[in-house]
Amino acid sequence: MFKGSMAALATPFNEDGSLDEKSLIDLINWHVEAKTDAIVLTGTTGESPTLLDDEKFRIFEIAVKLAKGKTKIIAGTGTYSTQKSVFLTRKAKEIGVDGALVVIPYYNKPPIEGLIKHFEEIAKENLPIILYHHPGRTGTKLSIDSFIKLQKIKNIVAIKEASGGLDIAKELIKKTRFDVLSGDDPLIIDMIKLGAKGGISVVANVIPKEFKLINDLCLKGEFEKAQKIYDEHKNFIDSMFLETNPICVKYALSLIDKCKAHMRLPLVEPKKINTEIIEKNIKQLFSKKEFLFNK
Repeated sequence: MFKGSMAALATPFNEDGSLDEKSLIDLINWHVEAKTDAIVLTGTTGESPTLLDDEKFRIFEIAVKLAKGKTKIIAGTGTYSTQKSVFLTRKAKEIGVDGALVVIPYYNKPPIEGLIKHFEEIAKENLPIILYHHPGRTGTKLSIDSFIKLQKIKNIVAIKEASGGLDIAKELIKKTRFDVLSGDDPLIIDMIKLGAKGGISVVANVIPKEFKLINDLCLKGEFEKAQKIYDEHKNFIDSMFLETNPICVKYALSLIDKCKAHMRLPLVEPKKINTEIIEKNIKQLFSKKEFLFNK
């Protein structure tokens, strides 16, 4: 259902902290032009915890209006509250998104029994769900036995696997019915080699065409060609994770005039030592184009 190159879209803000709708529209149109397979809204890269509900709904509305039918629209609707997650998922479905990215509840660290009930309630909204497994963000690392128990919830169609390694992905692909999507850009090629269907990406924000090509080649089994393209962009990809996501990717987008680098607290712009690395990599990638570089 969901496969290929999926961009975890950054949320652009104006200097006063308000939603920058013009830049959001430009970003979505850019991904449509690049033939990005899905746009994932209000996830980690989209600074979801700092967004008001009405802002999330506005983002969903803009994306559906611009891109529905051209690319898949996936709404980040997961929170640590089952009631809130159900509400956001219901509204996202009413707006017309194609699916929901639902993170495992963070902070309250539920047992598997509570987690199953949490996803059962969300699944009642009858929207395809990508379960987002990111132990580093949530504090909860699921065992393969827990994923097997979650299989009974039919509307969970895929797992975004971001535990930082390949072990869980191997088990998921071997022992469950779920489609597996890479949530770690540096592992995208190895994940697809194992049988993953694509990736939900940070770096696709900045290099959408290139990341789609890497995905497309991998899904055709042309891993050497994909690796060559990845290696050409490796320094840039590595630089996007010098600080907590989305700090670096937001700064990179500002360098190519796609949006401002403004973050909402408690996130802040990158340290000078890292901005210099990002600027160097961006200049190498976009050497034939003229952009306004912030100093």
